Amino acid sequence: MKMKKKNRRVATGLMRWLFPDVQKSSYEGINQVNIQLIRKVSPLFLGFTIVLLVLYGGYYVLHGSWHSLALNSLVICVSIFVFVFVISGRWGRDPFAASRKSTAWMMELFYWLFSVWGIVVSWRMYLRGNQMMIMDTVQIGFMLLVCCYPAWGIIRILVSYTALFLLLFQADGSAQINFAVYGMMIFMTCFGVVLRYGMELRNIEMVRDLNRYTQNLQHRSSHDDLTGMKNRVALRVDFPNYCRKNVWVVMCDVDHFKRYNDTYGHAVGDEILQTFAEKITDFFGEASTYRYGGDEFLMILEGDSQSEIGSLLMIWADAIRRIRLDTLPEEDDFSCSYGYEEGTPADEQALRRMVVLADEKLYQMKKSRFR
Repeated sequence: MKMKKKNRRVATGLMRWLFPDVQKSSYEGINQVNIQLIRKVSPLFLGFTIVLLVLYGGYYVLHGSWHSLALNSLVICVSIFVFVFVISGRWGRDPFAASRKSTAWMMELFYWLFSVWGIVVSWRMYLRGNQMMIMDTVQIGFMLLVCCYPAWGIIRILVSYTALFLLLFQADGSAQINFAVYGMMIFMTCFGVVLRYGMELRNIEMVRDLNRYTQNLQHRSSHDDLTGMKNRVALRVDFPNYCRKNVWVVMCDVDHFKRYNDTYGHAVGDEILQTFAEKITDFFGEASTYRYGGDEFLMILEGDSQSEIGSLLMIWADAIRRIRLDTLPEEDDFSCSYGYEEGTPADEQALRRMVVLADEKLYQMKKSRFR
């Protein structure tokens, strides 16, 4: 029984490695890693193969002979790298390249172009009794530089090596092949594909989770937990956006909020603040409205004349008076007070003075209404 459970765990773990569950964002992240590596590496390999082409050509021309295998192979390799270099350059200019299906298909084409080249060159080298390292170099290079979905990566490697061994078998029955050595090479390459993809996927998911956590912390530090509105931290960050602009700073609060809290409890008080905040954002948007503290809220409006601002605030205040909550009796009026200050602040200090003046006018309005 224990052995069966252990075998099931091993099988489950193996399936997770071979067929990992990849979210769309992680898939695009892996594509982006592949694009960056291809862009960085392809020029280096292109330059390297061109140097080899020149050296091979110069050597055999000086010695009065022509080594067609070496030169033809290098010419084809240079052509493929030029193709890869051009395509990767286009990817670099396309911000959505990582999410396009055509990018994945093009990377697949790169693999098969190099694999076919490696198979043919290795086969011809084998026929001449030389070491056939090109095929291994191609497969190891792709394993290290390009992340491929594990199950498909293993299939690609097995298909490529099977095609090579069939060619060698037709030539001489693969008499010169040590299958134990090549079997180990194939196994290690397949293992490398699985390990490389798993590590890259884990790194991408860790970075994604860290970014989400950071964004959540930033949001929580700049937004009020109860109402979801921006808070005073966000206001300080936004101050420069309002400087040297004609703005109206509006300070408002809920009338008799302390009485609501004392009479009906803090849960009702919280509901009142949430409803009040919702009405503010409905009328004035979320970008320039803030919970200033307690039951005080701040709006910074741009551009309108005093009559337009006054009319807008009256319409909004009338909407506040029409609020009805199930937790409050109908006879308990719901209303607000506000004060506002207009100006073109030259700097943040001037804007802070406008906030203070708007706050003073708010309390002047409350005194005039509730003597």
